[in-house]
Amino acid sequence: MAGTPENVAKLATDTQALDLGGIALLGTMIQPDGPKALLRTASGDVRKVAPGDRIGLAQVQAIGAGVVQISGFGGQQVLTMPQG
Repeated sequence: MAGTPENVAKLATDTQALDLGGIALLGTMIQPDGPKALLRTASGDVRKVAPGDRIGLAQVQAIGAGVVQISGFGGQQVLTMPQG
């Protein structure tokens, strides 16, 4: 059985890859009932959300390939996948 490729191991242990103080995008997917996203909250919870769902004080406005738009008291924010 092969081990974890070096580049994957490096990305998986990168302490700067996610904003741990806010909402971070982990992934997006298209399902039969529409687009969904996996978001990580500042508390470490992972939630599967759809457009219109609330996560904390923010509301999910739109989900695209590797991108989620949310809005809240701070205005609009676009979450993107960590680059690596």
